[in-house]
Amino acid sequence: MVFSLLAGFIRNWDTFREIFLTKFGDDRTIASLINDLSNLKENSDERIKDFNSRFNKLLKKISAASKPVVDVLIEWYISSLPSNITIFVARANKATLVENMKVIMSLERRIISLKKRSEKDERKSKEVTFKDYAKKKSPKDFFDLEGLLKVLRTMLNVMVKIKKHVAESSTLKKPFFIFKINLSSIMLL
Repeated sequence: MVFSLLAGFIRNWDTFREIFLTKFGDDRTIASLINDLSNLKENSDERIKDFNSRFNKLLKKISAASKPVVDVLIEWYISSLPSNITIFVARANKATLVENMKVIMSLERRIISLKKRSEKDERKSKEVTFKDYAKKKSPKDFFDLEGLLKVLRTMLNVMVKIKKHVAESSTLKKPFFIFKINLSSIMLL
């Protein structure tokens, strides 16, 4: 019994925890707890946070002296995940169990985000929209002959005005003045 221990026997929390769990805790053997931990699998509808909680709860039931080394725990943790996720966690190659748990939680958030985006895109694709194609402007055709003809006519008229002005100024012996032209009237494109 816990109360029949000598004074000063419990010097830290780990010792107290081991004694307390031995007296009041799970009555399963260490071997069965280790077996359960090594065969633990994430349920298909289970969130990673909940699975991590379950994994850690089972891990805490095993005494510190009986716990497997970190590499074995990481291997068990990774193998307990679904196969489509396992490869990403293994590729991260983290040294501690906590780091691996953080990687998988981050991955789960990304997966959920992608699923939501996919669902949103799917809903959008199913929406029926009625577009008025008459209002839609057609792209400019650079080989538009009518537009080109308008530009050429405008340029021809400008050239005629310039020629007329040059002819008048040379016969009247007036100094040639700068002919101003509005380029925006020429450019119709």
